[in-house]
Amino acid sequence: MTSSGYIEPTGDGRAGFMGPDGKLFTRRIQTPWERFVEEEGIPVFKGIGVRDCRELPRVDWARLGAKATFVQLIGTNNTDCMTVIEIPPHESIKPQKHMYEERFTVLDGNGVTDVWRDGSSAKSSFDWQQWSMFSVPLNTNFQIKNDSSSPAILVGVNSAPKVINMFNSKSFLFETSFNFDDRFGGNLEDYWQPGGEFEHQPVKGRAMLTTNLIPDASTTYLPLDNNRGPGYRWVAPNMAGNSMIQGWIAEYPSGRYAKAHAHASGAVLLCLKGKGFSIAWPREAGITPWRDGKGELVKMTEYVAGGLVSAAPGPADWFHQHFAFGQEPFRISLYNGNVPGMSGGFGFGGGGEEAPGSTRLYASHTNIDEGGVAIPYYLEDPYLRSYFEEKCAREGATVTMPPEVYTKEGANIRIIED
Repeated sequence: MTSSGYIEPTGDGRAGFMGPDGKLFTRRIQTPWERFVEEEGIPVFKGIGVRDCRELPRVDWARLGAKATFVQLIGTNNTDCMTVIEIPPHESIKPQKHMYEERFTVLDGNGVTDVWRDGSSAKSSFDWQQWSMFSVPLNTNFQIKNDSSSPAILVGVNSAPKVINMFNSKSFLFETSFNFDDRFGGNLEDYWQPGGEFEHQPVKGRAMLTTNLIPDASTTYLPLDNNRGPGYRWVAPNMAGNSMIQGWIAEYPSGRYAKAHAHASGAVLLCLKGKGFSIAWPREAGITPWRDGKGELVKMTEYVAGGLVSAAPGPADWFHQHFAFGQEPFRISLYNGNVPGMSGGFGFGGGGEEAPGSTRLYASHTNIDEGGVAIPYYLEDPYLRSYFEEKCAREGATVTMPPEVYTKEGANIRIIED
């Protein structure tokens, strides 16, 4: 029996695509998400990072009724989508509704967002300003309005690639009528009231804040954390009942930097304040790439408030490190959420076989000489410290790294007063 276009092999021949050398090969086909991006007809920025999203070119996007561009950093294709949106002065995007989680951060402008349920004309509204961060509940109707006299620019991140690749249906994404009452239901009077009580994040046990709106993510209080370095502050916002788009906000004091660490690719950082740079290199280059003559493998990205970077571009686990070289604290947000082996959000499942409630080593925060994948300062490549000190000097910033952290005895110093 034969089928149209397919030729069955004869004898001991093998089915499949065959190269001229007689070896079988496979072809990569477009995913539903990649087709969707192509059909939307707006630019796609690709790379390891961008200094400031506001510098990216934007064109009219019919779906939103505003200018926009997609941002597809290395390690995020088919997992997360980022968009930079420009809303003209005193105008609005078209009303939107979609079956994927989404969070926005305002880079410029101020305005109002209206949110309402299917089958209801009652709208729940909140104001936003520069550096506000908010998440619209899954499959609600919403409209973002720019009240300022200049363009408003927002950067959004969502889980659309996962959903459209799973269901391969635009009508499911944008036309499904279903209200998630557990995410957006009941008395909505206080829904957009910023949260103020910190609690334990359920996976890491670090600080979490349940809130659907952060009025100013660049200045909101962050509890002392100390995990990535001395004086490091951190919180995980729990927004709109999301499970895929969560993330965290963190801050390094001026003149300090993180220990190098490794985890799977896909983590994207958004800069909210200050100046910083990130470096990344493949783990096979070792923990001292410059000293071992492999400095050419290190990728470096410098960025300011509004910039994005793929922290561990991969494709496999890469060491990476973040540096605050400006005169003010360097604040960043893990923007896209859950990353395998990192658990940026709640980390449901976590990829392991342990029973619920069990624990495992928090490897990316544990030093390599203790069984983790973080490089303590005393073992790092000597070039890093000297390069960082030069960067700070050129910027007029003071290096504030405590000398004792560069000793084996001081490798696990946690509480350092700012």
